[in-house]
Amino acid sequence: MNEQIKRRLVGAVVLVSLAVIFIPMLLDGGNNSSMPRFGSNIPQQPEFDFEPLDIPLQPVTPITADRPRVIDKVEKPAPAASKPAQSKPTEPVKSVPTADIKEVSKPAATEAPVTWVVQVGSFSQSGNALTLRDKLRKNGFTAFVEKYRDKGKSSYRVRVGPELKRENAEKQLQRIKSKLQLKGIIMGHS
Repeated sequence: MNEQIKRRLVGAVVLVSLAVIFIPMLLDGGNNSSMPRFGSNIPQQPEFDFEPLDIPLQPVTPITADRPRVIDKVEKPAPAASKPAQSKPTEPVKSVPTADIKEVSKPAATEAPVTWVVQVGSFSQSGNALTLRDKLRKNGFTAFVEKYRDKGKSSYRVRVGPELKRENAEKQLQRIKSKLQLKGIIMGHS
C-alpha cells in the first residue's frame, strides 16, 4: 500500500471515532449526568454585603518561668525542721493524678483580665483540690486547678471556666450553688 493512502486511512478512522464519541453527546437532549453542561458549581454571590471584621493579632507570649505550667505529679512537701503542735490530727490525703495543675504567679498590675472564672476553693494540699476538681467535672463543670505561691507556701485554687463574659461566669456560679451547694467567687483570669 502506498504511504499516503495509509495516512489518509488512519486519519479517517480517527475522525470517525471522534464523531462516534462526541456527536451523541451534542445531540442528546436529556442530560443524565450529574455534572452541569454549562456554567459552574460555584454558588451565586449573596444578595447582601458583609462588613469586614478587623481583628487585631495578639502577640504570642513565650512560656517562661513566670507563666502557668502543668505539673505531672503530686509534689510531696519538703520535710520541715520543726513543726508546731497541731490542735487536731489531719486526715491523710489520697494520691490523685495532677495532670492539669497549673502553676501561676501574681499578674502584673497592668494586666487586664481576658476571661472570667469561678473560684470554688483554695487548698494547701493538692490532693484536696484535685478531689474537688473531679467532683465538679463529674457534675458537668469545666474545672481546673492552679498552683500558686503565697508567703512562700504552695496553695492550690480550684476554678471553673474560663468564660469570655462575666455574665456567663455568674450563671456558672448559680449552677454550682444550686447543684452542689458550694459557694464561689468570680475572678478575672488572664
